[in-house]
Amino acid sequence: MSYFLDFDHVVGDTTPDRAYAIVESWLREEKSKVKESRPPTRIVAAHGRALQPMGWRKDARKTIAFELAAEGSDVRIHVRITPAALNATDVRMRSDEARANWSELLADLWTRFGETKAAIEATQTAPVDWNASLRAGKGTVLVGVVLLGIGIAITAAAFASGFVWFGTGFIVAGVLSLMYGAMTVVSARRRLLSGGPRSRK
Repeated sequence: MSYFLDFDHVVGDTTPDRAYAIVESWLREEKSKVKESRPPTRIVAAHGRALQPMGWRKDARKTIAFELAAEGSDVRIHVRITPAALNATDVRMRSDEARANWSELLADLWTRFGETKAAIEATQTAPVDWNASLRAGKGTVLVGVVLLGIGIAITAAAFASGFVWFGTGFIVAGVLSLMYGAMTVVSARRRLLSGGPRSRK
């Protein structure tokens, strides 16, 4: 099952046709390749660079699907962003950073409707709790230390019998946990110091 992040935004006093045209224009300016087009309710495009290995970045390769629905004089735009398959695990591990970065990316689109950045932040879907992210990152680092310690202990114990590889899985898992945990801690601290998700990335 593919990993994705969802975003919702309501654009006031407009029509689905106008909203669709603005989304389509923004995608062109972003040099996105439209994969599916059903005006004025749905548009799907490939966005970003294939050679960006950090899937949580704004310019990483991903699929962006827009669903537009009229709500009286407003239009609700549901956005689903799915990272490239090779980046899905990285994005899942850095989901807070991905959500913040992609919220910033979409904020540029919402300003095309005449909205201010303050209004966009006030209505942002599921804003990131960077304090919770910081705690989670520290927890992941701790898990990494424990797994690494177990792996080293097992490897040392098995060395005499020639089965060194017994602890390899724990060591690899520990290193990955340490890496992702440390990156999450750094991101959370940077965002908290800069005042939230609108910091420059």
